Amino acid sequence: MIDPELRKQVPAHVRDDQIVMYDYVSDPRIAKVGDVQLGMHLLHEEAPDVFYSPCNGGFWVVTRLDIMSKILPDTDHFSNKELVIPRIVSDAVMIPLNLDPPEHLQYRMVLMRHFDPKSIRAMEPFIRAWANKLIDKVIAQGHCEFAEEIGAAFPVSVFMELMGYPLDQFEEFRRIVHAFFAPETTPEERVKVQTKILETVAVYFDERRKEPRDDLVSKLLQEKVWDRPLTTDELNSIGFLLFLAGLDTVANTLSFTFNYLAQDQKMQERLGAHPEIIPSFVEEALRRFSIVQQPRLVKADVEINGAQMKAGEMVVCSLPLAGMDDHRNPMPEVFDVDRKDRAHLAFSVGPHTCVGNQLARLEMRILTEEWVRRIPHFWRKAGTEPERRIGGVAALSKLFLEWPKPN
Repeated sequence: MIDPELRKQVPAHVRDDQIVMYDYVSDPRIAKVGDVQLGMHLLHEEAPDVFYSPCNGGFWVVTRLDIMSKILPDTDHFSNKELVIPRIVSDAVMIPLNLDPPEHLQYRMVLMRHFDPKSIRAMEPFIRAWANKLIDKVIAQGHCEFAEEIGAAFPVSVFMELMGYPLDQFEEFRRIVHAFFAPETTPEERVKVQTKILETVAVYFDERRKEPRDDLVSKLLQEKVWDRPLTTDELNSIGFLLFLAGLDTVANTLSFTFNYLAQDQKMQERLGAHPEIIPSFVEEALRRFSIVQQPRLVKADVEINGAQMKAGEMVVCSLPLAGMDDHRNPMPEVFDVDRKDRAHLAFSVGPHTCVGNQLARLEMRILTEEWVRRIPHFWRKAGTEPERRIGGVAALSKLFLEWPKPN
């Protein structure tokens, strides 16, 4: 029986059996099991495949991979114009992420020209050098706080050098990103952070207009859409998207992955002895430790698995739930590098598939290769437990690792 006061918070067209309490920002299931993805996985037992949560302003939630695979590419009924829960009122747009087809394609092609497989493969020596540079900094001391010193420092340094951002701004940029994604950040505060990011990227576009360099900021200034140069607002918007994506997502995935690996000595030995399986290890990590929850704005009434979604409502496709879907991945809680017919949506699917997915995979593979080669045996510091955050992008911090000091 639904509490009458709770029922008042839910649209009349939502059935009682479709109402489930799920806090997008700080769900108690996560604290209950001490594992972000396993905590979300409890919804597979406790909730319908599609349900409505009255938390965080109210939104639909999809828990199954096959349903997400239909919703995410469906631009007739679902829009990318709003991607934040709770919803915020802001003029800030992330191009091309906030755009729907056909407008979206022209801008996506701008980025694809710089993140295509050939361009990414050419970056391997540069990325491997960064991995070893950061391992060099910590290996002799026999310990590190992995989440920031390696997990963030590696992909963020690669991204900042690729963009042409000064590396001495690393800590400031990370503070900005943390503020944007922090669960305690209010919608009003998040709008202010958006403005700060737009102002930050605008500075570097202005500098490169005056003094071009061999970096992505300079290259984007030469790009065109519909046979015209990108406007200042369009460039800043693209920079806004790259800033958030480049400074947070791979960093968080790496921290979840190495938190697991630090607790599996047999896997460490196997990866060291058989580095050829590391690409499969990366894919299993992406499945088991997906971190992004993807909201969509319903733009046309539609029925999904008996749920009557109305235009103007929000629906969340939780990508961690896709990877943990036991209908698609048997025994999803088990990390199985030999898993057959593995399926995940870590990079989404459809027109808005993550442009940087090849770069992310390459970074994860290279860091794993170099780490297990140089630090073949490591563990999580006794008595420590990482801190976990959910929301639009799940994160893990304060991951203290140790290993034998080199002779």
